[in-house]
Amino acid sequence: MSYCAHLILFLVILNLWACVPGPQGGQRLNLTPLVFYSHDAQEQTTRWELLGPLFSREQTTNTTITTLAPLFYWQTGKEVQELEFLYPLGRYRQDPVGQRFNFLPLSRSRQGPGVNEFQFFPFFWGRTADGVPYGGVFPLGGTLKERFGRESISFVLWPLFSTSRGEGSHHYHFLWPLFSYSTGRESAFTFWPLYGRITKAGVYDKYYALWPSWHYQRLNLDTDRPRTLKAVLPFYLEDTTPVSYRRGILYPFFSYYHQDQGDYTQWDLPWPVIIWGEGDQFSVRSFWPLYYRNLDQQRDRLHLLWPLYLGERDETPERFEVQHRWLLFSLYRNRVTPSGWQEEGRLWPLLYFEGRPEQFRAHAPDLLPIQTEGWDRLYGPWLYLWTLERQGTRHQGRALWGLYRWERTDSYALWELSFLASRQVTSEGSTFRLLSGLLTLERQGDTRRLRLFYLPWGLSWPR
Repeated sequence: MSYCAHLILFLVILNLWACVPGPQGGQRLNLTPLVFYSHDAQEQTTRWELLGPLFSREQTTNTTITTLAPLFYWQTGKEVQELEFLYPLGRYRQDPVGQRFNFLPLSRSRQGPGVNEFQFFPFFWGRTADGVPYGGVFPLGGTLKERFGRESISFVLWPLFSTSRGEGSHHYHFLWPLFSYSTGRESAFTFWPLYGRITKAGVYDKYYALWPSWHYQRLNLDTDRPRTLKAVLPFYLEDTTPVSYRRGILYPFFSYYHQDQGDYTQWDLPWPVIIWGEGDQFSVRSFWPLYYRNLDQQRDRLHLLWPLYLGERDETPERFEVQHRWLLFSLYRNRVTPSGWQEEGRLWPLLYFEGRPEQFRAHAPDLLPIQTEGWDRLYGPWLYLWTLERQGTRHQGRALWGLYRWERTDSYALWELSFLASRQVTSEGSTFRLLSGLLTLERQGDTRRLRLFYLPWGLSWPR
């Protein structure tokens, strides 16, 4: 065994034997980046870390979270079990609603009240809420029930032939999307992209030819605001309702729009570079990319030198939100709802923070603007060189993958530089340690004590 291996083994044994007491009656062992152990008797929390950011396990009275970064994390609680692996591809969750499993793009499953479906590409099977089974092998053949907004979907050698039923209509497709026809409440015949007609009596009537060039549609026929759309794109478009109309040439670049409600009129000359809209309590001004503003009673959106600055304010009786964004990725957002307030900020790629009542967290750097639990748990331990968290009156942070740590509450303060040095302060006194207690200097009231070589006794003297 090499001298380095002997030294590491000696330090592990030494620190296991010299596991120091925590500030609230627990225990701590810090040999970062090899081993870290902490047990807080008052909070009833235990945390293990092995090999720096590679492995961690945290236990509280309600949950246990085990992480092997960046491969997976597994969280268990009284009502919820959740596994995320190979983020963002794989996820499993079990809660009172049911079970869900996804492994994009190959496999997914859901089980719960009224839901029972499985997929492991190219196989799929399931059972409806009424207990009717279905399944198949894509694209050879099969049937889907209560999926994609249809009562049933069947196919044989897709896209050669498929059929579906829903809302009183039966749809047939041959060499999708080229040929189709429908019967029932909806009547349709399409030979895409040459010609198509789709109608539902009293609801809509749609025609197209040489899609997307020529369109004629009558929509919302069952409402008091039927809509008629005529278009020969990109040359001309006409869109009218009883209370509004739009005319466009070389659409969408040049158009005129008027709406009776609010007496609103808008010109696009050409869109999206120049937009001028004006109405009662509503206006739009755009000289893109220099300036854009969309203003009404509830929302105010302002862009300057896009994408240099984008701002938005949204205010209703139920919520208030203000957001400022710089170069798309850097932002500050403040949201207030009946359930409380929340703020979020990012100075990309340097810093990210998020705060809400009794909670705050931050990390640096923030190389990719992604904020999800899976990302934070599986990639954060490797990418974040500095982190800070606050839960109530408890503050804690770490730097350089845990080599430096600190904690603070109303009753104590603690910092550690791996096993090299540490200091903790309580209302009763303070303790400073070198090499986890090879040298310990304590203060208890008016008494000082010096201990060496992890011995339980030492030299004491008054202050």
